Amino acid sequence: MADDIDFNDVVEDIFLSENTLCQDSYKEGFRVGSEEGNSEGYHLGYHRGAEIGRELEQNKSDAKQEDRLSDKTIKQLEKVKGLIDTFPHNNSEHHDILTLLETIRAQYKKVCAMLKVSYNNPYMGDISF
Repeated sequence: MADDIDFNDVVEDIFLSENTLCQDSYKEGFRVGSEEGNSEGYHLGYHRGAEIGRELEQNKSDAKQEDRLSDKTIKQLEKVKGLIDTFPHNNSEHHDILTLLETIRAQYKKVCAMLKVSYNNPYMGDISF
């Protein structure tokens, strides 16, 4: 049985053991990190999506209040409604939702300026991506 083991293989295994250990540790760490990171990323995205949805719905409900408004303000409100209606409801790589969200916010701020009310977004709270 001792004749089946090659001395060169034993020496090679000794010299490469550190490299093999590093590769195995990397693979294990990558697997664990991927599993935990996917879950955290999903929950973060879900909660940020809910916050953005509440903000957009608030803007849209404000835009529906068109009584006693100037034509210019009504046109701006319709623009906000149109932008909100084009906001994707599903996750898509084809849409830049952050740019679209900033555009909606900017247009909504214009409406607030026209109505002489402050833009006070209770849902925005330090959102950062």
